[in-house]
Amino acid sequence: EAMSLLKRKGLNFKYTIIGEGLEFERLMVTCNQLDLSRNIRFLGHVEHNKLNPFYSNADIYLQYSIQEGFCNSVLEAQSMGLICVASDAEGLKENIIDGKTGYIVEKRNPSKLANKIYDITAQKNSALEEIRLRAISRVKKKFNLESQSDLFNKFYKK
Repeated sequence: EAMSLLKRKGLNFKYTIIGEGLEFERLMVTCNQLDLSRNIRFLGHVEHNKLNPFYSNADIYLQYSIQEGFCNSVLEAQSMGLICVASDAEGLKENIIDGKTGYIVEKRNPSKLANKIYDITAQKNSALEEIRLRAISRVKKKFNLESQSDLFNKFYKK
């Protein structure tokens, strides 16, 4: 629905959806109903070791889940310098500092998602570059193996 709103605003985009699950067919049908077949491409499952080219060719990474635990894909996207937009579903809020390293948008609110994406496309490159650099730095500092190991050890020493 958010992509349909963006299309109506005149935004030209290509959106690649990677993954599969219970909603896959419903999303494909909805895409056709909203006349988005030329804008959205469904790839289904892609092996993890083949994802880097998709990250490299993207401008924005969306993880607009209704339910989600902590999501390594969001960290991977940030580490590659993508602007990330995620929903406020459970663990996703831990992946991004809203407005600093990416954006958090209320789940189940396509108009807010569309507005956020539209706002991102209107931002100056310098502002987006600052977000990219902060995201890359945060992922490297906070989510590296050493810091995760330290947190794990502290957790079990309590």
